[in-house]
Amino acid sequence: MSSAAPLSPQHLEALLDILVHYETYSEVEGFKDPGAIDHYGYPFDKVASKKKNNGAKRSSSPLLQLLLTRLVLPIPAIRDLPREFWSTKFRLMMRRLGEAEFSESYDKGTLGSRKRLASVASVVHECVTRGLLSGVPNDGLPDLQGSYDLRVAKDLVRAWDDVTRHLVHGNLIDQLFDQFTKTANIEDHSVAVEASVELAILYVATFLHHLFVISAEGPYLLKLLDNVHSLIPYTVVGQTLRVGNAGTMINAMIRLFLAKVSVGALSNWLGLTQNAADGMNLMQRIISLVLEWDTSDFRKATEAIKRSKNGPTDSQLAAIDEHLQAPREKHESIRESSKQVEKSIVIAILEDKNPDLIRSLSESQHTQCLEYYSAQLAIRDRQKIIDALCRQNPDLTTSLVRDAVAVFEPMIRAIHKNVDLRKHIGSIERFLTDLIETSKPKKQDDGQGQGLAKKRTVPPSVEDYVALLKRNRLLAYDYLYDFAKGCPDLRVTWLGWVKSSLRFFGQTPDSNSKTVPTEMGASSSAGAGAMDKHLQDLFDTLPEERRTAAQSVIDEHAKYLATLEEISNERMQKILDKMHNQEKKSSGNMSGPGVYITRWHCLLDATAVTPRTPRGPPRKGKDVKGLKALGKTEAVASSETWNPEEIAGREPITQPEPPDVSVVVEALGSQFQALVANISGQGLTTK
Repeated sequence: MSSAAPLSPQHLEALLDILVHYETYSEVEGFKDPGAIDHYGYPFDKVASKKKNNGAKRSSSPLLQLLLTRLVLPIPAIRDLPREFWSTKFRLMMRRLGEAEFSESYDKGTLGSRKRLASVASVVHECVTRGLLSGVPNDGLPDLQGSYDLRVAKDLVRAWDDVTRHLVHGNLIDQLFDQFTKTANIEDHSVAVEASVELAILYVATFLHHLFVISAEGPYLLKLLDNVHSLIPYTVVGQTLRVGNAGTMINAMIRLFLAKVSVGALSNWLGLTQNAADGMNLMQRIISLVLEWDTSDFRKATEAIKRSKNGPTDSQLAAIDEHLQAPREKHESIRESSKQVEKSIVIAILEDKNPDLIRSLSESQHTQCLEYYSAQLAIRDRQKIIDALCRQNPDLTTSLVRDAVAVFEPMIRAIHKNVDLRKHIGSIERFLTDLIETSKPKKQDDGQGQGLAKKRTVPPSVEDYVALLKRNRLLAYDYLYDFAKGCPDLRVTWLGWVKSSLRFFGQTPDSNSKTVPTEMGASSSAGAGAMDKHLQDLFDTLPEERRTAAQSVIDEHAKYLATLEEISNERMQKILDKMHNQEKKSSGNMSGPGVYITRWHCLLDATAVTPRTPRGPPRKGKDVKGLKALGKTEAVASSETWNPEEIAGREPITQPEPPDVSVVVEALGSQFQALVANISGQGLTTK
């Protein structure tokens, strides 16, 4: 093995991005296995939880563990949860959800809501984790009262960089906490903070726009949110919060949401039975009602297929139903057979049951079988969720919520005593109502002719969500102002947690890189910061021929990341130009800033999906992005919506193709996981 030439800062940054991106998502996907939580380590490992440190056992999910132990577990009140909360109750809940074996996108033939939400959560998590690993350099603090033009995208990005540096290495966080004791507007602090808030609004607005508009699941998710919103008893909650005694108020809220009144609950309480089904509380009833409403739409879809005149035969549908009840191993083997032999999942199921079932299967019947299987999987998923969260004994859901309320009770008492919570509950209700209304399609003149001009349905734009956040941001500011002014002891407690968390983003003294998190952990200049030496050492272990291949891929990825940054800034500038120039006549933008948005779509695009035809190679997620599962189409049929084609017609959303980095992942993925496991395991202690 010859000595390797040092990687450039740009290459080190690209290498860290590759390894973190793929390790994070592989860890998230790993939790489909019910045993994954048992290999997580601290704090879910029962043996480790009884010791003073976790030392011996390395986590199989080191990036998730790093995020949890550095930022989540030290949160005030969360840190007071008993060991059994994590090692017993939460672990068992994760096992229960894993054992439910929720459906795969491959089988359903679409990218479902769980896939979309899990992948975006993974991308956000990787951004934060990348910041924890690389760190922020301490190379001087810029003037926050400097020159920042809120109409220029590059100035907003520079302001975010400068504020980040002050937060990690300066005393800006102390100033911001003090700011909220004096005014309900954080933006009054400095021009840089105002510009940073502007950038954050643009990013959050872009995310909401992608979730509810760009995504084919958007109208369905909006309907789901609307259903939950309509079931929450805001008036009753507000009346309960009027109770002057905090203890009485908390008990009343617990009774409202968590109390169970049923024959089973009464007989268990009297000791006549043990673990009898004791019904659901209001919280579980809301969960089950929303999912059961959803299930009814999928049942209608399956019944329509059964009644179809030229639809699949009863034997074919019965074979699909039988496969649904098969064990996990059977599902996995059929799925693998479908991929390897290049045939649709339905053909694989029917052939395994009886090859005669596919001999008379027409193209139309095959399509209906795919839709039937997809709808039945959706029904099964929702039933499994209801069973896991609402119907199984012991009732882990209620127990977990009670434990969380118990540790937060002192904090709730203090806030209830000093802050009018009714006002802020009303603020939450108004914001959700505004969000739902903003996400609905709008009527707009088609611009042709005069008089009785036709109205066309247009989707919301990114600017619509920017306006939503801007008109509602004072609701959040008001709460922070009331909290900071009325609860000084809690303010000190939360300030301590924020400061200790920010210290984890500090760069180690031996790192000379100029890395500054700009986009939730992404770097604004080249280098991997505190990870430079670690990554170079990993790269040096490769044989020369593998180093050459890996370096070529890393170089392509570095150029790809630079291109994404340029596209993000261009899109941000378009939105700023429209907002500040008041271009009322032009249509709103259908794309916004954010490299993480592109990385999110990369995960979706690469997802394997069953062929649409009886025989053929598997499709990719990018081929089915605009498709909703049968049943979800019915769920939103009563409300006007828009087609993905219309959005593409108004503003084509193009992305550069990401390079194939599998060479790097295969060569260094396992070593990187071991490296992060060592980092995440350092200093883990329990009370």
